[in-house]
Amino acid sequence: MSSTFRNRVSGATLCAGLLASSTALASSEKLEISGFGRIVAGFIDDPSVSFEGYENEVSFNEQTLLALQADYHLLDNLMITSQVLAHTNSERDSGVEWFYASYVPHNNWLIKGGRMRTPFYYYSDVIDVGFAYPWISPPQQLYSAFLFNQYDGASVIHNFALGNISGSVEGYYGSFQGDTQFQDRRYATDIDGLTGVVFNGVYNANLRFRASYTTADFRVNLAEISAFADQLRSFGFVESANSLTMEGTFDIYQVGLSLDELDYNLAWEWMEIQSDTVLAPNIESYYIQGGLVFHPFTVHLTYADMATNPQAPASDIPLGLSPDLDQLYYGYQTVFARTQAADLESVTLGVRWDVGVSVAFKAEVTHYRGALGISTFEAVDDRTDFDESVNLYQLGMEFVF
Repeated sequence: MSSTFRNRVSGATLCAGLLASSTALASSEKLEISGFGRIVAGFIDDPSVSFEGYENEVSFNEQTLLALQADYHLLDNLMITSQVLAHTNSERDSGVEWFYASYVPHNNWLIKGGRMRTPFYYYSDVIDVGFAYPWISPPQQLYSAFLFNQYDGASVIHNFALGNISGSVEGYYGSFQGDTQFQDRRYATDIDGLTGVVFNGVYNANLRFRASYTTADFRVNLAEISAFADQLRSFGFVESANSLTMEGTFDIYQVGLSLDELDYNLAWEWMEIQSDTVLAPNIESYYIQGGLVFHPFTVHLTYADMATNPQAPASDIPLGLSPDLDQLYYGYQTVFARTQAADLESVTLGVRWDVGVSVAFKAEVTHYRGALGISTFEAVDDRTDFDESVNLYQLGMEFVF
């Protein structure tokens, strides 16, 4: 039995057990039980590629999930939070998603420590809670598997209020050891010295602003590429070998703005990722979203774009001197090309139907345009007839309890 299958079974079993006993547990004055879930089906209309796990047949496995959260109050100002998630996606482990302690030393201060959600994005804390945002799939140009969702560490949050403005400032520090996913592959990743600051502000209860900065040292284990790099280094082609290294430092800048009115909503979010390694190109992404509310229905339209700034391959392997060197040269060029990210733009049209205070149905179609790359589309069965555009169709049910 594979470890992934065991994780999925154990996570589902734990969720089922907590569900069965939630009524009894919730009766405790110190324990609060809540949860959420989603059932999502989708497919793309091009048989030559896959995208975010979707192919040219209907699948429920990519985003369907069930989660339970328990908050236990040890003291009036000390709480333990745990979230358990069961996911149908074979590329994502089920099990404990969050486990941390929260301490309130003062009314305006909050200290947390343990395993927590990495606050990269506007919707970081609720990225798995589809009920909390309009889309079925948040714009993949930002909310992609490039970044990791969890970290082990500590954060300090200061809340403030100044007239019509309220908000918080958060500083955090930690690390991450686990897998990151590019397309359908998982890679062992080590993140050290993860340091960040987040500002959240609210004006008149309906205008929200968020800005954040994150930096860290990283190392991604690309076993096959590392073996080839070692071979290049043994032949003395150090520049080419170093260009295939996924080890260095990244910096992430993020800004978001949203306006929620009774009959419409607007949102914008921007992110830039900078890295000092060749294989991790600089990436700039953003989306603009607008929605019209016809209660209980909301119709929304989103444009999103991701632009990459890949660096040129190394040039220390000579071409034309010998057949062996030519083979090494073309081998390097092929490996380098396969590791490059591609630009991606999309337009999403969707509708949300809130059938109650805790259940919503969604439908959306997204038109994507982009080339083959680790950040976008992957060829299926070595097909090369991709015209660089595809439509993703999705239906979903979101619920909280």
